[in-house]
Amino acid sequence: MDRELQAVAPRFSATTDEWKIAPGSNFREAGLAILAGIAVSAPVVLLGMVSVFGQLRARERAAADTARDAQAYELLVAGAPGPMLPIDEVSRGRELFATTCVACHGQAGTGVPGLGRNLVESDFVALQSDAELHAYIITGRPDAKPMPMPPRAGRPDLTDEDIHRIVVFMRGLQDPRRMPELAPLVLTVAPSEGDKAAALEAAGGDAELAAFIAKGNAIFHTSCVACHGREGVGIAGNGKALASNAFIQSLDEDGLFEFLSKGRSPTDPLNTTGIQMPPKGGNPAMSEDDILDVIAYLRTLQPASSESPK
Repeated sequence: MDRELQAVAPRFSATTDEWKIAPGSNFREAGLAILAGIAVSAPVVLLGMVSVFGQLRARERAAADTARDAQAYELLVAGAPGPMLPIDEVSRGRELFATTCVACHGQAGTGVPGLGRNLVESDFVALQSDAELHAYIITGRPDAKPMPMPPRAGRPDLTDEDIHRIVVFMRGLQDPRRMPELAPLVLTVAPSEGDKAAALEAAGGDAELAAFIAKGNAIFHTSCVACHGREGVGIAGNGKALASNAFIQSLDEDGLFEFLSKGRSPTDPLNTTGIQMPPKGGNPAMSEDDILDVIAYLRTLQPASSESPK
């Protein structure tokens, strides 16, 4: 037997038939060393097991949170309703929604294919606090699908109070049990004094034409601005620039009226952006006179030498 092995191996006594540790074998020291190793490594192994178990629990909680978040809207409408929303704030929020958000999200907030998502059955909206939703509208979401969500819904003139009221109205859309009874919506768009003065100049002093242009300006900057930007400069990824627009210049009044009334679907061969142009700019409340006023304003965005075809 190897000398080193003999030094630690236990020995058997032939006279007593007993298993004994021979003196000087170092077997006791080896056992103590093994026990010491186990004592040192046990906490490390235990900590490793705790870490693995913790990671498994964290993944399970994350999966449960994801599943619960995916049911946020369903849980909202299945639970007890919150308090009734204040009628004044809801009413004003509805007006702002109808002149700002309707083009992409529809009059009832259920979304417009190719433009904006359904805000009513939205788990995202249901999960957000009022403050979070308010901040989201202010910031926008440039990577949103199917198209970007511009800051302040494309309306830089919206105040924080305006956005608060839109949020209140959206709460009523998600849970009609909280929505107070509202009178029929009647939109009144009044041009500012500055717009009136600019329209009179654009109309060459013709007061009647100036009134049409001024009202068209006001309607454009409530119904069309989210996609086409202020003064029709366009918004990247949303709507084309309408200022100095060759397509507009190529159409007479009847042709432009028909186009704005019907819109253009993404599948139309002449649609070069793949983005839907909704009928009436997505605002079904827009009257024929409103459309004509918008046309009058759009003409002022074209070069002075450009005249509409007869």
